[in-house]
Amino acid sequence: MRVKVGFLLRSLLVIGTFLGLVVLWSSLTPKPSDDNPFNKREGNLLPNEGPFKPVVPWPHVEGVEVDLNAIRQKHGAVVDFQKPEQELNQKQVMQQQYVTFKPQTLVYDSPVLSRGVLGNFEPKEPEPHGVLNGPGEEAKPLVLGAEYKDAVQASIKEFGFNMVASDMISLDRSISDIRHEECKYWNYDDRLLTSSVVIVFHNEGWSTLMRTVHSVIKRTPRRYLAEIVMIDDFSNKVHLKERLEEYIKQWNGLVKLYRNEKREGLIQARSIGAHKANKGQ
Repeated sequence: MRVKVGFLLRSLLVIGTFLGLVVLWSSLTPKPSDDNPFNKREGNLLPNEGPFKPVVPWPHVEGVEVDLNAIRQKHGAVVDFQKPEQELNQKQVMQQQYVTFKPQTLVYDSPVLSRGVLGNFEPKEPEPHGVLNGPGEEAKPLVLGAEYKDAVQASIKEFGFNMVASDMISLDRSISDIRHEECKYWNYDDRLLTSSVVIVFHNEGWSTLMRTVHSVIKRTPRRYLAEIVMIDDFSNKVHLKERLEEYIKQWNGLVKLYRNEKREGLIQARSIGAHKANKGQ
């Protein structure tokens, strides 16, 4: 009799546990009538209240898309990835090239492709070297010897890449032209709007940061470059303090420096830069 009672109690315990789990599972499973938060969202896509609050709205620029392929065909160019008699598949659609460069408020001429005649924005002379035959000129790789191993590893640990090699390369180093050959023969309307260039950085190495500034100035037609806006996202390295402020004075106000009072992150810092950039059209 005792065996039967114990058996019954154990059986009831197992059955009760099973039923309890079933009830718990059914209560946690969403019912068909429940609102699915992933399928239904009222109001704005982003909540008004929450951890994400943009500093300033991202600027919107109106423009007109110009179909470069149509211009190529007009001038007899061969477009390898597109055959007129065939329907475009998804890959071909992704390869379709457009350029958005026309503000709606102004009237511009479309780009013109002139085979054999250099475009109006092509440099008339070869790009000058930073240091003739120097390290990294014409974008040639710079390979350091074993004696630099410790210094290289330390720079990689601090900056994430080989700052030792970067510091040996001229800030005005020349680069090789790796563009498609066709790029040299496009002529663009030269009545372009002026631009502001925003550079965001946080504890960046000196040579890489300054080479970026030098490259923008060196390779941008001066009449279109209104300003370079540097946003320091709360850096604490010494070379980004007074030394940086003194160095950019050589450009007489073309390069401006603003410092965030706290770490904002890349996207927020870009928005701040867009807000600070007010000279470019």
